[in-house]
Amino acid sequence: MLENAIGRRYASAFFAIAREQGKLDEFESELEKVINTVETNDDLRKALANQLLETSVKKDIVDKVFTGEVSNTTVDFLKVILDKRREAFLKDIYNEFVVYANEARNIRDAEVTSAQELTGADLEAIKAKLAAMTGKNIRLTAKVDAGLLGGLVVRLGDKVIDGSVTKRLELLKEALLQG
Repeated sequence: MLENAIGRRYASAFFAIAREQGKLDEFESELEKVINTVETNDDLRKALANQLLETSVKKDIVDKVFTGEVSNTTVDFLKVILDKRREAFLKDIYNEFVVYANEARNIRDAEVTSAQELTGADLEAIKAKLAAMTGKNIRLTAKVDAGLLGGLVVRLGDKVIDGSVTKRLELLKEALLQG
């Protein structure tokens, strides 16, 4: 829970700057680049995670790695994170920034899981129903899980709509045991 609060606080501040400068897409892309660079470079990840390494050294590393790769605003933001010793929350900050950015763009991410691969028409129908339900543009991701037996499970943020055969069988079993 703490990481969400910290992520939201810093993401909110960076989001306000991005919106003010009209660079929402650019800053989101830059933060994603930073996250990918840190996650794929073991030495960089270890250096930033090292609590014994002085902040000034970490800031020099950030300067060398990211100056010219991302905007000065993003580099400065990373330095603020280092000054506040919040580098461990960088991924959470990025994730919360994406939530704010999607909200500003009127986009909601949804995930549909089915027992078999869905057709394009099925996905469009699901997308249209979710858009009507939420009033948002839906960005839909499809997954296949053969363990479902049939039906769908839709995740929309923290809401889950479980229409799977597996769930229906569980409910039937509970009803029979209680009756």
